[in-house]
Amino acid sequence: MSRFGVAKGLLFAIGMAAMASSAGAQTGVNRSFSAVYAVHARGVDAGDLTYNFNQTGATYTATANREMKGLAAAALNRSQDYTYEVRGTVSADGTLRPTQYTHQGGRRREDRPNGRRINASFSANDVVTTATPGPANMGDPPATQEQRRNTIDQITAIAAMATATGDPCSRTLRIYMDGRARFDFVLTPNGNVTINSRAYQGPGVRCRVQFRPIAGFGDPPEASTLNFVLARTSSGMWVPVTIEMPTDGVGVVRLEARRLTVNGTRLRN
Repeated sequence: MSRFGVAKGLLFAIGMAAMASSAGAQTGVNRSFSAVYAVHARGVDAGDLTYNFNQTGATYTATANREMKGLAAAALNRSQDYTYEVRGTVSADGTLRPTQYTHQGGRRREDRPNGRRINASFSANDVVTTATPGPANMGDPPATQEQRRNTIDQITAIAAMATATGDPCSRTLRIYMDGRARFDFVLTPNGNVTINSRAYQGPGVRCRVQFRPIAGFGDPPEASTLNFVLARTSSGMWVPVTIEMPTDGVGVVRLEARRLTVNGTRLRN
């Protein structure tokens, strides 16, 4: 099962994170965050990940699209092109809680020209995954109900980083990616940095991230240490500028922001 971040995802990570703490997004506000990330794998600019998050009061939506390009697209036969969508609620303490997650894509075939569709329904105590065409592949070994409890998807994880209050690097993220792969990101502070990228210029913070695979990977990747770089904007929102995500196919994938927009304002023209 290949992972590009915020994973199938990113999503990537992306793959990007941080949800089950009281230091989350404010409830009762309207805010937005969008980004375009370059996807780098093995030193090659392999594609783009676009991301959009919108919070309206006590609800939120987020979407993402990953498209490989050039030699990577040709070599993978578009099998790593995916679209993602999630909706959820913002609790009184600011925690983002997904309710419905969907992704669609993968290798193009005559019987499914738009790829396979995966749906994950999140509740207080469990996550239920379905697939079209089915059945859903729950991984080997599949995550138990206890392991699925109080988890978030990888697209919500990015939103939670952007809307965090306080120190964004002091938390553990319980992530259930693509309704299958269960892992933790354990974030700890790793110093202040000065960022001068095409998307942002100014101060930022570096997070050391311990990746801990738990279930659902089949041939599980080894635990590893990754790095996130976040910048704080005048709006109070954090923006993920660079993110590293593990994969079981091409090693660590790096996401680098090409464009960042907060509440409708681009951070660097």
